[in-house]
Amino acid sequence: MKIRLIDVAPSPRNKQSFQTLTLPRVAGCTPSRFEVSITDGRVEHIDLSEPADLVGMTFSCNNSTHAYRMAAELRARGVTVVAGGVHTTAVPEEALQHFDAVLTGEAEGGAWERLLEDFEAGKMSGIYSNGQSPNIANLPPPRLDLLKYPERYIDFSPIEATRGCPHDCSFCFNSSIHGLGLRTRPVADVVEDARRCPSRNLMFMDDNLCGKRAYAKELFQALIPLKKRLFFQTHLLMAEDDELMRLAEAAGAQFVFVGIESFEEASLESVNKSWNKVDKYKHYIQRFHDHGIFVSAGLILGLDCDTPATFAKTLDYLDEIGVDNAAVNLLIPYPGTSFHAQMKAEGRILTEDTTKYTGFDIVVDPGAMTVEELRAGYDEVLRKFYSPRRYGKTMLKTGMWRKSPHVYAMAWWREPRRRTFSSFGKDINRRGGE
Repeated sequence: MKIRLIDVAPSPRNKQSFQTLTLPRVAGCTPSRFEVSITDGRVEHIDLSEPADLVGMTFSCNNSTHAYRMAAELRARGVTVVAGGVHTTAVPEEALQHFDAVLTGEAEGGAWERLLEDFEAGKMSGIYSNGQSPNIANLPPPRLDLLKYPERYIDFSPIEATRGCPHDCSFCFNSSIHGLGLRTRPVADVVEDARRCPSRNLMFMDDNLCGKRAYAKELFQALIPLKKRLFFQTHLLMAEDDELMRLAEAAGAQFVFVGIESFEEASLESVNKSWNKVDKYKHYIQRFHDHGIFVSAGLILGLDCDTPATFAKTLDYLDEIGVDNAAVNLLIPYPGTSFHAQMKAEGRILTEDTTKYTGFDIVVDPGAMTVEELRAGYDEVLRKFYSPRRYGKTMLKTGMWRKSPHVYAMAWWREPRRRTFSSFGKDINRRGGE
């Protein structure tokens, strides 16, 4: 029996995406009696005529409409189609209108196997889930061998050590699938995965790799002999721990993505991220630089307490704190988050067209300025922050280009529109078991 797993995207792009663990993890926990294939629409054309008994789809919020159209075409051909992933977990009843069944939460833990058993018995329907987050201590190896075009990805090997995050930021969709808190894999298993990775560059898919400091220290210590380059997402609080920073550097840490989000204290408080302290940003960034680690910052414009003055302030602060790069996005009310519920209740969601939930379009009525002011201010930040002159000044100021020239080169080339690892967070959140 043939199962085809599809990562839905509207069009493939060469050398613009990272490999992820999402579908390889699902394939890894699929019983061996099934023949499994993977189609990654981010790097290859999706041919719906390819034969399969069951098709499973994962897709991001902004690709959901495209996925629904594909599901309709496949079902019209008599193919059974199921869905899973973050967006499906957020809106399972909506997804169920377009699919024969849906899986919410993580695939491991029995939910995927139960769905397949019901499919074989001819009684598959409704919503499948685990009821609680599964133990990730003994995960089967991801089927990365099923990714047909490894040369079309950026040169990183995906790897996973933890799932979840100790924080509960209201705009973030990660807790909707992983719950609040952090689960860890045995360090020995992660090290063995790293040893098998073909690339020297390891891309951790974790939401917050250093959410548990003791675990992160043990992991970094164990990775030192492998002499790999580590790229991961973490919180700024990592910089408070000298030992953790030293071990990260020794293990080969090259790049971190940190969620700064805003330079407005009130805006941070409005999304439950008041533990980010604006007056400490510069110190934290310098600590990363002291250990030779490139810093890319996540920023959100259009938060409740942002005003027309926020844009110039943001540009000034970005220069002052010395981040090497940034992914600057407009606010997205992801379904399933408490922020979405708040905006819905206040009548401030401007469109339900999720194709616009990209970070480039204004989809929430800003609280302290007009839509026109937000559009103009955002465009100005993009134009000035990503200008070649400003980028060159940052390189000279931080001196990080001498320590990590390869990272600077990738950051500049990665996204022509914004010259940034703009989809880094999106890629790493498309990870194992979702």
